Parts: sequence; C-alpha cells; structure tokens
Amino acid sequence: RKWAVPDVHWRALHWLESRGDLAVMRCFRGFAKSTILAICNAHSIYKNPKFRILHQSESDPTAWKTSRDTKNVLLRHPLTRGMYRDGGVEQWWAVGNDDERNGSMYSRGILSNVTSARCDEAQNDDVEVPRNIRTPEAREQLEYRLNEQTFILVPGGKQLYVGTPHTHDSIYDKVQA
Repeated sequence: RKWAVPDVHWRALHWLESRGDLAVMRCFRGFAKSTILAICNAHSIYKNPKFRILHQSESDPTAWKTSRDTKNVLLRHPLTRGMYRDGGVEQWWAVGNDDERNGSMYSRGILSNVTSARCDEAQNDDVEVPRNIRTPEAREQLEYRLNEQTFILVPGGKQLYVGTPHTHDSIYDKVQA
C-alpha cells in the first residue's frame, strides 16, 4: 500500500539525520514526532548495529511506546527485517550489538533510575509535562535527572530533546540557549 509522506515529515527526518550533538526539535501536537523518532532510531541501528539509545519520556509506559514502535520498524521494514535479536519493551538488542549490559534501546521514564546505563544517544521525548513542572521543586528534579545524562553518554554521544513546551521557562528554551 502506498502512503504519501508529508513534506514536513521529510524535512524532520533530514534534520534528525544531520543535527549536531545537542539538539531540540519542537513540534506541534499531532505532528507524529514519536513515530518519526522511531523510524529514525531504526535507521540509526540499521547503519550501526552497535548503536545504543537511551529513550526517556515523562513516564515508563510512554517511553515504552517509542521502544515498541522502533522494534516494530526493525521487525517489519524490508531493510531491517531480521535485525531484532531479543529483549522486552524496556530494553532490547539488535543483531550486532554485543554489549550485553546496554541494549540497542533502553526506555525509561525521566524520573526512573538509569544511572548505570551507557548510550550513544540520549533522547528526551516529551519529558516536560504539566505533572513534572508544576512547582519549582518539580522543575528542579526534572533538570537534575536530565543532567544525569552527561554521565550516561559515551564520549561523542548525542542528546536530543523532542517535544512541546508546557511552561514559560521551558527546559527546551534552556537547552536551546
């Protein structure tokens, strides 16, 4: 079945492919940013099966959605079929990833403990939501967890923030500054 991909999605994919080490992708609601991110994740693993992604969202179940979507692309796309090796929705491995501690994709909520993980890319997909920015203390805890990624990223690793701002002093503004 043929599907017409909107031009804005092609532009987003090209931007994701060529961005730098620290990037913010702000999107309007309904943009399908997590779906696009799953396709881009599968492509990154296709290009380098040793590539490790830490995907964080506002909660574990939300992070697992992108993990599940990425895994489905690997299982179904003609170029990546056969690349999925094993694991669950929280963490799984692609064929070629020989790091038994750190899966090709590790997905957790932003307030979950991920301190022993290592990754080549840390993704923050809609980590800022009304629930975790309601008070100055909650915003401080969110920023503390985001700063932990500095110790999880391997040298040369990338950070990506994807989302929609929910407050006037958004983390997306701080990262872009």
